[in-house]
Amino acid sequence: MKKLIITMAVVTSMLTYLLSSCYKNKEDITALPTTSFRADVVPIMVSGGCGCHNNGIGTRAVQFSHGDTIFYDAILGRVGLLDAWVNGGTHPGAGSIYFTPNQENIIKKWIAEGAKDDGGGCTVTGAVTYTAKVLPLYNTSCKGSTCHGGLALNLDYSKMVAKKDVLTAMMNSSGASGHPGPALSLSSCTVKLINEWIAQGTPQ
Repeated sequence: MKKLIITMAVVTSMLTYLLSSCYKNKEDITALPTTSFRADVVPIMVSGGCGCHNNGIGTRAVQFSHGDTIFYDAILGRVGLLDAWVNGGTHPGAGSIYFTPNQENIIKKWIAEGAKDDGGGCTVTGAVTYTAKVLPLYNTSCKGSTCHGGLALNLDYSKMVAKKDVLTAMMNSSGASGHPGPALSLSSCTVKLINEWIAQGTPQ
């Protein structure tokens, strides 16, 4: 009996040690890899299969890139459409266009992880004016047949300034709230740029 009690005490002590040490060291467990917007998703969206969104000429499709410039917000702003497409829907525009199974899985995983932009290295310096900085961003990321200038109101300088509180709400949530239309997912660079423009007094 005494031997049994000693054995049980040893086993209990070992279990207590193992459980407590696992708990204390939980921060050492390596996080599971996540899908990168910049490294995994963007290459899909600017590849041959999405040619209409990247040729810059004679198309109503929202442009995802032009030359060496990638319009990250134009891609991020279509998360809802991408989500519907990779979950049984069809290409939002005309034509029978499909992702490969691997591309579809990458986009699904990225959306399930929150559809975040992992390119936070943008620095905004100097004067930020509407004409030089904000308008080009608006033209590439916000205009389109199903967006501003199409189904939604066309915006200009005076309308943006009048809706500064809406812009502020959008930037504070990275587009998740505040936008009168569907929720957006704004890049870190756009948030920094618009916030700096507002901080500088919304110069034209």
